[in-house]
Amino acid sequence: MLRRLLVVSFAFVLAAGAGMIFLPIAALSDPATREAGSSLAMGALFSAEPDDVAAAFGYLLWAMGIAACAAPLAIVALVGEIAGARAYTWYAGATALLAAAAPTILRAARGSGRFIEASPAEGRFTLLFFLAGALTGTIYWLIAMRGREPRGERPQGLM
Repeated sequence: MLRRLLVVSFAFVLAAGAGMIFLPIAALSDPATREAGSSLAMGALFSAEPDDVAAAFGYLLWAMGIAACAAPLAIVALVGEIAGARAYTWYAGATALLAAAAPTILRAARGSGRFIEASPAEGRFTLLFFLAGALTGTIYWLIAMRGREPRGERPQGLM
């Protein structure tokens, strides 16, 4: 049990870290996302106090990383471990879908009424979050499911 907890924790940290590295690199490689992200960052930076500009920028990057990489993976990994799921499609697909839904979920949590009208930039960020979620789910699955025996079976030496 302790070994499984260590493997799952290591897989989560490594996968979320890889997603948080992938997210800004992918955002900067797409011109439309780079432009939308820079205008979003400038809005956040100029609304902050002059002494807190670096902190505001770091907070913005951290919030995007948590919303797109860590939170969806944590939910999917917890449900997958409880249910005993071992399928690649569960970990990569469900994490990608939850990450892609993050902008809509955050907008609904803020109480914004514009559910139907989404900007093209938000569509780009949704695709970017989907790819980051698929990456984190894949890395988690590769590490956490390696060597895991099927449910109900024991290794030959322990019978």
